[in-house]
This record gives sequence, C-alpha cells and structure tokens, in this order.
Amino acid sequence: MGFTAKVFGCVLLAALSAVTGYHFGQNSEELKHARTQISALERAIEEHKAKQANDAQALSDLRIAESRARDEYEWMRGQLAILESRASKNNASGSCIRFQRLAVEKEQLLNEAQRGLEFCYKNHK
Repeated sequence: MGFTAKVFGCVLLAALSAVTGYHFGQNSEELKHARTQISALERAIEEHKAKQANDAQALSDLRIAESRARDEYEWMRGQLAILESRASKNNASGSCIRFQRLAVEKEQLLNEAQRGLEFCYKNHK
C-alpha cells in the first residue's frame, strides 16, 4: 500500500468520524429536546390529575349539599302539609299556608341556584 493510499484512508477515516460525530451530536440535541418535552408533558399531566381530583371532590361536596337540602325541603313540605290539614277549616289560614309554601319553594330554588353558581365560580375560573 502506497503513501497516497494511506493518506487517502486517513482522510476518509477522519471525514467519516466527523460525519458520524456530527450525526451523534445532532441525535444528542434531539434527545435533550425530547426529554425536555417529556418533562413538560408529565408536569401538565400531573396538574390535570390534581385539577380532576379537586373537581371530583367539589362535585361530591355539591351532591352531598344538594341531598341535605332536598331532605330539608321535604321535611318543610311535610310540615306544611300538616299545617294545611289543620288550617283547611279556616280560609285565612289557607292563604297563609299557601304563602308559606311559596316561600319554601322560593328558598329551595334560590339555594339550588346559589350552589350551582358557587360550584361554577369555584371550579371553572
């Protein structure tokens, strides 16, 4: 093998090493970028999981509050039915009971609307 063949072999080997090194360097940069993106996505997933857990707890609290309110309104309606049966003998008392029934229904509607708005304001900012 002649001197030119050896020089040509060395130059070829150096060029191949440079190209391979550049390619590995490029892959290394892409790998760093991909790892950064993966970390950002993992953080976003954790944030969404936490928000989902908070929303689930808030919804559960809302359902419990609604159930308690329904029980209370049913009790109020029962009390009104008792009063109505007692007052059925007197027209003035009947009007008073009608107004009390409307007051109970008004309170129920207002409380339902208030709980719904509070849930929306708290969880959908």
